Amino acid sequence: MTFPNFNRFVLRWKRLPGKPSAELFQRSLQIIAHRLKNETSARIGLCSLAPIGEDLLSTDPFQSALNRHIRDFSAIITDTALEEGVGYIPVYETMIATMQDSPRHGFTSFRFLPFYRDTLRVLALRKSPDEVARMNGWQFHTDGVHMNSRSGMIVANLVQEFIDSY
Repeated sequence: MTFPNFNRFVLRWKRLPGKPSAELFQRSLQIIAHRLKNETSARIGLCSLAPIGEDLLSTDPFQSALNRHIRDFSAIITDTALEEGVGYIPVYETMIATMQDSPRHGFTSFRFLPFYRDTLRVLALRKSPDEVARMNGWQFHTDGVHMNSRSGMIVANLVQEFIDSY
């Protein structure tokens, strides 16, 4: 993947069996979907990934790589849902379409300090995640990664549509 410091963190924290990759993701998702489909009576729905950052046409190397990874991994999810014959919830596609006409705000680096700062704003200063989003200049995120209520409602509505179609 593109972000070595994040990869090292995830390998240790999540105890992954190997370096994060599209192949590992695809194999793991197929196993999960297959087992859920065959070992439960639940209706299974896989949802694509929400964008990280909001600059869909960014030339910034970091944001551009994120856009590419999210698009590629969402395609893996789509393909897996089709191959396994399970439902699909188009979070990525819907959020991209919704973001098209919004101001562009890129996520151009991964640093822990802003996440801690925003946590302090919520917990100690009693700011809502939406207030933090406005402070940071985001339309759909609180910090470029985590969704605010606007994007959360998009996902909630898509999941509700999936449930209602059952």
